[in-house]
Amino acid sequence: MIRVWLHMALGFVLGINLVHAQVFVTTEGSHVSINNTNVALNDLHMINNGQLKQSEGQFVVRNKERRVYFEGKNMPELHSMQLDIEGRLVLNTSILVAAELEMVKGEIDLGRHELILPFNESKIVGETSNRRIHSTGGGEIVKLIASKPLEDENVGNLGLVFSKFNLEDTMIIRRGHSSTPLPFGESITRYYKVSTRKKPSDKLELGLEYFEDEVLLRDPKLKEHIWFQNNGSWKNTTAYSRWGLNNGGVIVKGALEVFETIITVGLYKQLLDMSAIPTAFTPNNDGFNDQFIIPGIEKLPNAQVRIYNQWGQLLYSTNNYDRYPWNGILNDKVLPIDKYFYQISDPNNPLEFVQGEISIIK
Repeated sequence: MIRVWLHMALGFVLGINLVHAQVFVTTEGSHVSINNTNVALNDLHMINNGQLKQSEGQFVVRNKERRVYFEGKNMPELHSMQLDIEGRLVLNTSILVAAELEMVKGEIDLGRHELILPFNESKIVGETSNRRIHSTGGGEIVKLIASKPLEDENVGNLGLVFSKFNLEDTMIIRRGHSSTPLPFGESITRYYKVSTRKKPSDKLELGLEYFEDEVLLRDPKLKEHIWFQNNGSWKNTTAYSRWGLNNGGVIVKGALEVFETIITVGLYKQLLDMSAIPTAFTPNNDGFNDQFIIPGIEKLPNAQVRIYNQWGQLLYSTNNYDRYPWNGILNDKVLPIDKYFYQISDPNNPLEFVQGEISIIK
């Protein structure tokens, strides 16, 4: 196996543009500085046991193998990086990219390590559903940003869009690539951790981007909720808008509290199918359609069902609706033909809230 061994003193400028080898190695104790030079690593892996630092230029990785490895004892610090490979770059070491990580072709698997984007201008470019960054071992992308007004900004192109936020100090955003246990429903395989000094009571409008294949369960009836955790307690808000992206993903928006926060998108299929709930019944004691039957209510044994008239007067309430459905009778008399309103809620599951109209007819 051909190896390129670099024994270099501190401050030495690496003067090569192309390295053709199987492994690019910096040895322990060496210091490699790359200034104003583009380096293209063709068909090789990298082992960085020394100190590799690039102050200018681009570090280009090209490879035809299905797996390319970056490893070593120390973290390489690159100015810019371009990935143009056929398969997957697997990181067995953390990596820092100061300016731009351009995804031309291929994927990056962080493993259990970090991709650090340390400055305001540090960003990912060209990430799509076909060329992307993920992790199989809990590794995260770490983005730092400081003292900057944010308006409809996808910070670092990590997929977390701040509609409007005057950032007065430093904020750290960490993007992870695994599902998160939620109180209800299934999360996508992406989460964000946001650390900022903004007051927890102040709400931000955020957009979350994700790729379709980050959804574990496929069901058109699943509804998106944005979940966020402050101080160990989960809350949720309904995603009030959703649209597709040209990079093979979608974005959802919601208003939520952000402080020391974990944020993810949760997908939940309601146990009650709104389309199956009838819109009318006939309480005429003929043995047919005499009661307002709610299909699936037995799945929510703690559900509270309330019936109101058009003026908001409560006519009927029970938390045992499966056994005692509404028969349209009040004070031993059948209520008149009219529209009425129902609400179904479950104190143990805030996502199971349904309301609608029910009519008494003859």
